[in-house]
Amino acid sequence: MSITSQNTENGRNTQDAPGAAGTDGVGFDTRSLHAGYDPTGHLDATSVPIYATAAYDLHTAERGSRTANGKEPGAHLYSRASNPTSDVLEARLASLDGGKAAVAFASGMAAIAATILTLADNGGRIVAANALYGGTFDFITNILPALGIGVDIIDRIDDPASLEAAIGPDTRLVFVESVSNPTTRIADIDAISRVAHAHGVAVVVDNTLPTPYLYRPIEHGADLVVYSTTKGIN
Repeated sequence: MSITSQNTENGRNTQDAPGAAGTDGVGFDTRSLHAGYDPTGHLDATSVPIYATAAYDLHTAERGSRTANGKEPGAHLYSRASNPTSDVLEARLASLDGGKAAVAFASGMAAIAATILTLADNGGRIVAANALYGGTFDFITNILPALGIGVDIIDRIDDPASLEAAIGPDTRLVFVESVSNPTTRIADIDAISRVAHAHGVAVVVDNTLPTPYLYRPIEHGADLVVYSTTKGIN
């Protein structure tokens, strides 16, 4: 899951963990059950239906063309790209994290890969913490360089001087885990965001371990949040 930050006047929202109310005044527990879902659009089913379909009836060629080009709000073309059930998941998790929108992937690593490859394509570089989940560290250090993306690994990523020294003209993003897996090192996302944003660099935070109930990186300056939802969220 990859979640984008909320566009607000000061760059962050005002939720306080845990179990805080959202910007709409609705509490965390209520949003965890109901956010992103309107029963009236699903035959009044109180539980989110599981739409086990691959394709959709587009009714006309014209509507199919609009749907394929993203010009038909709420319409679906193929479940690999979008599905009413996953739409609810995305909207709900974006709400819980105080984000603007979310995209669900088949795995946490897919979300991380898509996020980094999108932001750092065409010869960009990333700065990453050395305390990361093993699969993420392997992807960053072994696969990204083979794809033409430069990588700078630093130990004290939330030390302003160390981060300043690591950021260069081609740096596109800083990647860090809010609480590292499995070493549980806690990152200072506020400090990281201040330095990165001063250079126009995005901050991507893997928030898998604490989940949005305990910590919401967007409130501390993160631009994107990623999750493996089979852990604490599940």
